[in-house]
Amino acid sequence: MKKITLIFFTFSGIYAGFSQNPAAIADSIILKESTIANTQPIKKELPVIKENPAIRLYPNPAKNKVEIETRGFAPGYVNILLIDSKGKTVRQDKRLVFTGNEIIVLMFAESPGLYFLCLKQGIINVRSKLLIQ
Repeated sequence: MKKITLIFFTFSGIYAGFSQNPAAIADSIILKESTIANTQPIKKELPVIKENPAIRLYPNPAKNKVEIETRGFAPGYVNILLIDSKGKTVRQDKRLVFTGNEIIVLMFAESPGLYFLCLKQGIINVRSKLLIQ
């Protein structure tokens, strides 16, 4: 019988080799299938905890930088909109969120006043007031 041999190399120069008899592979597959067929599947229902999307801004009031703490967003791109009190979009930015719960730093040079900071991702739209000094 032929043996199946696998050799793995890494960039650090470490390698590992594995070898197994093909006849033993077929027997182990049949054994696993028979044990799986004889057992009842165990269903474990884990509670799915899904946070409502929310943001927290600090410092607020801000001068030229604000940190946006995000919670409950999905990993992917998030659109950030800075809207003035008249409803005009002053700044639009797109950031990548890896975990959905992280801090985004936003730098700006806007005149003092009341603004709204909106984060959009798909159908999610979260808004918060921001006061710029």
